[in-house]
Amino acid sequence: MSKEEELVPIARITGAHGIRGEVKASPYGDLDEMGWGAVFIVGRGAEKPARVRRARRHKGVFILEIEGVADRNAAEALSGLEVAVRRSDLPGTSEDEYYYFELVGMDVYSEDSKLIGRVSDIMETGGNDVLVVTGPFGEVLVPAIEQVIVRVDPEERKITIHLLEGILPED
Repeated sequence: MSKEEELVPIARITGAHGIRGEVKASPYGDLDEMGWGAVFIVGRGAEKPARVRRARRHKGVFILEIEGVADRNAAEALSGLEVAVRRSDLPGTSEDEYYYFELVGMDVYSEDSKLIGRVSDIMETGGNDVLVVTGPFGEVLVPAIEQVIVRVDPEERKITIHLLEGILPED
């Protein structure tokens, strides 16, 4: 499978919404520009193509109407699965923007080449995203702001940060 055809998870189905088969999907990042349509339902060892008839924002999640999911029971059966799209179907990003899936797994170093750890998750806080970095210092929360993120190198899978006071735990 080429890189452009690779499936990328964009949301997790967290449950049913109402009685007509709609599902609640918790997005992995900002999907407001997402052109919902052809998706894949992924999990439990399977990838099933699906079509989203309608998507709308509701209280921090997306409510999706998926073709063939006709009632609450069918919607509940999808709970815990992920919604994925082909990488080529993702909206483009600007030069200094990255999708969460691109950052998770990258190694994080300080400007003086000290290994801080690896990005294990990303949290949305409203003001800015926060990289959850797990490594020799335990879990370190790194704000994804200009004053901290010095460089992101997707080729080397490496993020360089400026260590502001309080980022690392005190000894």
